[in-house]
Amino acid sequence: MFTRVLRQSFRRQEGQALVVAALLVLIMSIAVLTTVNLGHTIHERVRLQNTADAAAYSMAAMEARTFNFYAYANRTQVSHYVSAMMWQSLLSLIYFAEAFVTDIYGFMRTINPCAGDPDGLFWTVACPILENLVPYLSQIMRVIDRFMTTFKNLIMTFQRVLRNLNPDRLIGQYVIPTHRTLNSAMFFASQVVMMATLTQVGQTTDSVIAANDKNVDSKLGQLAAGVVSACLFDQAHFREAGGRPLGVPKTPWEPIDPKKNKHSEKEARAKRVMGAITNATRYACDSGGGACPEGFVTSRKLGDLLPLPDGLGVIRDLLSSDIDTPIFKFAKYGQTRFLTSNNPNSSKISQTGKPYTPRNTIRDWNDGIEPMLGRLAQGDNLGSDDVYWIKFGPEGFAGFRNPFACEDDDNPRECWGDPRKGYKDTGSSKLAFKHVTKTSIWAMNETEGSYKNGGVHWRIHHETEPAGDNWLRLYRPEGPESEVGVHRSEVCVKEVLGFCPPLVPEIDVYTANVMPAQDGNHPWKGIVPFMHFEPGQYGDTCGGAANEEAATRYKHDFNQPSTWVALNKTPDQVRNANHSDHEGTGSNAIAELNAGGKVQLKFSSYNSALEMKNNRMKFLSAIEGLNVISRGQTYYHRPGNWAEQPNFFNPYWRPRLASVYQGRHSLPFVGELADRLPGVLKDIPPKIITH
Repeated sequence: MFTRVLRQSFRRQEGQALVVAALLVLIMSIAVLTTVNLGHTIHERVRLQNTADAAAYSMAAMEARTFNFYAYANRTQVSHYVSAMMWQSLLSLIYFAEAFVTDIYGFMRTINPCAGDPDGLFWTVACPILENLVPYLSQIMRVIDRFMTTFKNLIMTFQRVLRNLNPDRLIGQYVIPTHRTLNSAMFFASQVVMMATLTQVGQTTDSVIAANDKNVDSKLGQLAAGVVSACLFDQAHFREAGGRPLGVPKTPWEPIDPKKNKHSEKEARAKRVMGAITNATRYACDSGGGACPEGFVTSRKLGDLLPLPDGLGVIRDLLSSDIDTPIFKFAKYGQTRFLTSNNPNSSKISQTGKPYTPRNTIRDWNDGIEPMLGRLAQGDNLGSDDVYWIKFGPEGFAGFRNPFACEDDDNPRECWGDPRKGYKDTGSSKLAFKHVTKTSIWAMNETEGSYKNGGVHWRIHHETEPAGDNWLRLYRPEGPESEVGVHRSEVCVKEVLGFCPPLVPEIDVYTANVMPAQDGNHPWKGIVPFMHFEPGQYGDTCGGAANEEAATRYKHDFNQPSTWVALNKTPDQVRNANHSDHEGTGSNAIAELNAGGKVQLKFSSYNSALEMKNNRMKFLSAIEGLNVISRGQTYYHRPGNWAEQPNFFNPYWRPRLASVYQGRHSLPFVGELADRLPGVLKDIPPKIITH
């Protein structure tokens, strides 16, 4: 009976689908578990990539804020330099006013030899006769004499106040250097921001990574990408101008080497940028007129400096323009600007042993320094001038000299103002103002060899120096009006063989005794270090070799730094094994069929196993788990103008996420290796090093 039932059961076909169903359930279970695990992995991969992107972008944003801070600090430096120029312009104007009114008195004294104390035997005898015995003339001469006496007293009062206040010493030694000290403080602040940013970049912004995913250990990422990011951030800084984050800090109060003036010298290129911007920004005054008009630093025309009402605008325009007529010639110029080293220097005060034939190229495009000309913008020296000339009648006629109108090669000590515009202006070097010095201030750096490193000031020399000053040399005025700072010169109307013949008259000409004063009142160390950016690269990759003497090359990202983040998440970290230690994290434990997380199948003599745990993924067969890489970039863009070169003077730096593959050239060896791959292999790098 039993055997019959058993045989019948073997013949029946009911229940065969159960085996298939069991296998299908197993397969479906494995598929579901695999899908869940794959979803977990993809989720963690996306989450890890987002974390890397956030870190890279945060570092780029931090660098952008730092570069924008540099821009504001550099702009502040420019404003301080312009303010220093304004103060030196004020000094130059004050001492021009002293020289100008003194010259006016000297001219009146020249055409009226009987005013004041007559000089010479002839006028000592003739003046009393003319003043007392000649009808009408004596009354006119007495009125003129009283007027000149009053004018002289006013001038002497002005000069006494000026010498007692001594603004040249106060402003030159203290006020102007204070602006440079403020720039040192701005540079120090930039250095502090630079080092703080370097710390965050080198650590790949741990706080951002922790905020996005507390289960990621960023130590490996710091080792892999933090060093490169820090190096690229360091490379964006121009070492010769303001130092670099990974280098020795620059001393804030020491200048950028004033002796550097060649284009191949990076210090010179950096100084030229600061100097050119400062010279182009000379706008310390914002008034439409009055005592400090808009062009005060760049063009101190006499008409603009006088507070004339609008009704006298014709007179203002007349005084602001050059007057050049056969009867009367007058012009007044004023300018303050940054200069290059050796322009001017103390050796140019005296040429061929004469203090009145120096060289001063404050106004000229050619500064006389080879091999490159026209570099009047490095800030090594600071120059100001307020030159003018007054002439009556033609300069000369028929070989005779007009004592009331000097020629450009005459001794300026015999003239009212400075007549040397166009002196030796011949050939290809036509520099009309090369020898014009009355009145001017040359604030020079310590390498120029001036007395007490205090520059030179062309101003009136009196019989004594101002109280508290100690000049290198005092050119005392000669003649009966020396107490006013007026110098008497005997001018021969017609010289023969360098001598004045006995029968040819000599005329006493009285002029303001404007001479070079080395008084130590005008020190100028040079340009303060500042954060500078040059849109090139020192080498092909970070840390690559470069020719330090050559101009940097323009390649790839134009030295705009990238920020790299490489993160790894191990299988345990993917599972969030320590989720209980991190509030709100939750567990991403894998779905498993059994405690071992493994399904072992055997359909032949070979065993196959299905691993449910994500512990076999390795990057380049070395790093286990999930691996991502991200690149941020700190870039420069002025809205509406992509063509503008990056710089540290405009706050237009921004962060962005960028293509990893496009930034391959900023990684050591990676870009070069990818470029050298042959044929079809060139398609492999974009698939590997991008996301």
